[in-house]
Amino acid sequence: MDHWSIAGRRSDRRSGSAVPSFAAVVLFALNVDPIVECVFMFKLQTCAALTALACSGLALADGVPQFAGDPVIVTASRIVQPLSKTLADATVITRDEIEESGAQTLQQVLSRQAAVTIASNGGPGTTSSIFMRGTNNSHTVVLVDGMRISSATSGTTAIQNIPLEQIERIEILRGPASSLYGADAIGGVIQIFTRKGEGVPRFNAGFEAGSRGTGKLTAGVDGKSGNTAYSLQLSHAQSNGFSAKNSKNEFGYNPDNDGYRNDGYAANVTQTLAPGHDLTLRLFQTFARADFDQNLVGQDWTDTRLTGQSLESRNRWTDVWTSTLRFSHSQDKQETFSDAAGGRRNSLYQTTQNEWTWQNDLTTGWGNFVLGATHNDQKVESSDLFTKNTRAQYAGFATYQLEQGKSLLQASLRRDHDDQFGGKTTGKLDYGYRFAEGWLARAGYGTAYKAPTFNDLYYPPTDMPEYNYHYRSNPNLKPESSINSELALVYSKNASRFSLTAFHNQVSDLIASATTADGIDTRINVSRATIRGLTLEGATMVAGVDLGANLTLLDARDDGTGHRLERRPRQSANFTASKELGKWTLGAEQQIVSRRYDDPANTESKSLHGYGVTNAFANYRFAKSWTATARVDNLFDREYETAYGYNTGGLGAFIGVRYSQ
Repeated sequence: MDHWSIAGRRSDRRSGSAVPSFAAVVLFALNVDPIVECVFMFKLQTCAALTALACSGLALADGVPQFAGDPVIVTASRIVQPLSKTLADATVITRDEIEESGAQTLQQVLSRQAAVTIASNGGPGTTSSIFMRGTNNSHTVVLVDGMRISSATSGTTAIQNIPLEQIERIEILRGPASSLYGADAIGGVIQIFTRKGEGVPRFNAGFEAGSRGTGKLTAGVDGKSGNTAYSLQLSHAQSNGFSAKNSKNEFGYNPDNDGYRNDGYAANVTQTLAPGHDLTLRLFQTFARADFDQNLVGQDWTDTRLTGQSLESRNRWTDVWTSTLRFSHSQDKQETFSDAAGGRRNSLYQTTQNEWTWQNDLTTGWGNFVLGATHNDQKVESSDLFTKNTRAQYAGFATYQLEQGKSLLQASLRRDHDDQFGGKTTGKLDYGYRFAEGWLARAGYGTAYKAPTFNDLYYPPTDMPEYNYHYRSNPNLKPESSINSELALVYSKNASRFSLTAFHNQVSDLIASATTADGIDTRINVSRATIRGLTLEGATMVAGVDLGANLTLLDARDDGTGHRLERRPRQSANFTASKELGKWTLGAEQQIVSRRYDDPANTESKSLHGYGVTNAFANYRFAKSWTATARVDNLFDREYETAYGYNTGGLGAFIGVRYSQ
């Protein structure tokens, strides 16, 4: 049995009220005995300390200031709805929250959220993985303004190359979402919205500098003139970085610093052709260069370009019917180079996607309906030979929402057809009951699936043994599928919001590696993995201090071996506190993650110790439109890893200035 090991190690190498009763009902209903086991890993004092901050606000909720407004969310149902009426485990992160925290990267923002674990293979710009609710890295769909900008070879999105400066808001939807968004949404969906224009023209700019040669420049403008709304945001970031790998890494450790550079833009133009009829053009692109370690001498680097363009026509034909037709074109292009090859390109992987989506929103006296269809063509270009490099996907989907008295209902159904795997039907049913003012009890059941990636199926080619690969693809793989059930209790009133969610997810035909008789790791469908979890979240204001906390207990296992899924902590928690003092805003963050394994075999020598990291931030509004910013990451200089053999940043300080009309 694990212990909550959070001491971490300093860089000098020296070792460094109970859960509400509703939890018992939830655990009993879902029969999640391993979760109970997780709970009792904590000493009573530890459990109380972790939950007291989140639970304390319940008694104070009626005596604190009113929220300016109920946040809205789109991702949970494909249409706009208040967060308080959402029948899903969802989070909305606003631009103000991002700016106040002074976070440097999208990974930092996501890692503070409940049931989200981020693992990075080194410093800025290196590959980062998302494990949402204990599912695999490729089980989370990432959208940018509704577009999939992802790799069909790796099955992931290069979130490390999406600049925070271009983001207006982030919506996180946890749990099965294939009935809304199709393949790969077993763990959930993260949708990123870039800035949009409204009101009088407003300019913004920013400069930041800090540790390890970090520098950032941003500039932008947004507004509306007549019937034309517009937004343009430019960003540049660079860092000298640090060595991505350490001496424990078996593959190409090089102690030199691995730097990073990123240049990007996001542009939106909306033309109102007539009242209720808008035509929108969206453009998004980032170009990043990140050094990494592959050869013992010299430098190796990856060039990554993420590109997305979409044209959308939104038409409100009647008071009942709104139609949205969108075409999007996106590319994920990754190339690797090395000094050992004379600076020549070693590899190329490029995914191009062209997608049509037609969505119809119907508002009636019998509820809200969403009816739609999508068609997506994927093409892979690579320096390696793939048996097949194209894929076409078609889908039809429907969603129904009903609010009747104290009851809320949402149902969604989707039929996907993939020209490689045939048809797949997924669905989700959620019910909520508002039994008292501010309180919502909800239950949900849903299915999801993930299609094998091109790498899973065709790389390396099975008919090319002369290359002496130590791993093998499998063109006979089947799609993964999952069945998820959950129960939750949510309180939302005044300036307080709290939620307790329990979930149980079974993933069948999980794609994993297994060593065959000839000693080669081969991609196969394993029998099943079971993921059980409990999350507790809270946000409130006490004595003028904004407080937030979340706690995640997780048991994610391969049913065949009984081993825990790699890089998934059994316990994690995050705490934030901030306070306005005149022109100052001061705040701190604490992240705690328990011990994990880094390989499917749960090898003790490759386990990752638990850690606790403290960050601090400050903002000073010295003029009407000007703010000075400061942030200290890893305040106590803890040494820890999120991936075995890869370094993380030590103590780092960053200062800047931000202008926003």
